Amino acid sequence: MTTAAAQAPSRVQTPNLPPPGPVTPRPKSSRTSSLQSESGPTSKTASADASQTPAQLGGAAARRSARPAFPTTDPLSDKATALLIRRILCPQHIEKAKSAPAPIEELLPPLTSRNDVDLQLYALIAIILREYIQNWYNKITPDETFVAEIVQIIAHITRALEQRLRKVDLESLLFDEIPDLLDKHITAYRIAHDPITQAPIRTNAREIYHSLYPLPALTPVPRPEDPESVAQQAENEVAYRQLLVHAVLAILLPTEDLENGCLTALVGQIFSELIIGNSVANKLSEPWMILEMIIIATRTLGKRKAIEDENPSGRPGKGSSAGRRGLSSVQGLFWMVVHWCFLATSFIRLAFTVLMTTRSLPPRSSHSTAQRKNMVQHEVGPDSGPLKMPVLAFRCWSAISNLIEMDVRMPWLCGALSMVQWVTMTGPGRIAAVDGKLDR
Repeated sequence: MTTAAAQAPSRVQTPNLPPPGPVTPRPKSSRTSSLQSESGPTSKTASADASQTPAQLGGAAARRSARPAFPTTDPLSDKATALLIRRILCPQHIEKAKSAPAPIEELLPPLTSRNDVDLQLYALIAIILREYIQNWYNKITPDETFVAEIVQIIAHITRALEQRLRKVDLESLLFDEIPDLLDKHITAYRIAHDPITQAPIRTNAREIYHSLYPLPALTPVPRPEDPESVAQQAENEVAYRQLLVHAVLAILLPTEDLENGCLTALVGQIFSELIIGNSVANKLSEPWMILEMIIIATRTLGKRKAIEDENPSGRPGKGSSAGRRGLSSVQGLFWMVVHWCFLATSFIRLAFTVLMTTRSLPPRSSHSTAQRKNMVQHEVGPDSGPLKMPVLAFRCWSAISNLIEMDVRMPWLCGALSMVQWVTMTGPGRIAAVDGKLDR
């Protein structure tokens, strides 16, 4: 029985099942398909690399490493600037000659006598024309003659202005006339902010300043509580800029262009509003722009100084502890005195050499403007000629003294320098007089 029971299961027959059909594949998840799609190109690349020789692999790697990852063109380079000028001011030449374009000097009229200055000026003109002229003119007509005429007029103005600037006495302008205006401005500003009366009858400082030196472009004094004064001052400033530009255009423009009212109005609007109004008055004269330029200049100078102070040889720098100990010692003091003696000797030698060589120098040239000549002829006489002023009598020295308040802080130094100035100009030898040894 036991044996039969044990063998019973082996005699049980399974039911007849149909034969297995084709197996349907189970859909795979998105993660598996993404993995396979990522592994596909890798496997193909691996098989392609395996079929190449080592020399071919090295050449391909070299080509991949030599290919730049990012464009290396500097947007502020001369090449990018020239491309901007071609695209805006002379697009017809780009369409005609795409393979070998002609240089900009041959396509556009010269603005000044230097090509590098012309490149930067044409970039500024191109940006102004693109932003304020072409954005509405291209909607009217595709003709480029109007823009070319504006460029020709601007080129004529800049060339005439350069020729007139060459006849200006720059040393008198920079060291006498402009410092004189600065000195008067400083004096009026201090008087306006330090009145005789005290609160509560103290008046506005700007009103005191404008009463001393009235300026048509800045009158009336704008008050925040009076919107009409602000609007009237803005209108007067716009009118003053336009009158100033039209007076300059009347001198610089040729006669046939000056008779064209549309041209003078458009060019005058470009110079008065876009250049003087927006660029100079609203941006360059703002305190934040001045501070930004000062910060950029100090950063540039700081970087240069840091690069110059780097000492790759590993020697101790100027601020090291060893240098400080050396300066504090007796030996450091001795070498410091020696260095100062050498410096004083070199200065005396240089001054003596300059005084000896001034005899062979030509007289100092004197270029005066027409207004100054007329003033001298009315005051002195028609036969006296233009007024010549020695260098030590320029207004820049008194302006510097007034700016640092030398007469208040150090009156003894101010008096001593004034005495030295008077002796050198009127004393024996007159070495600082007109065409003297120091004046040359």
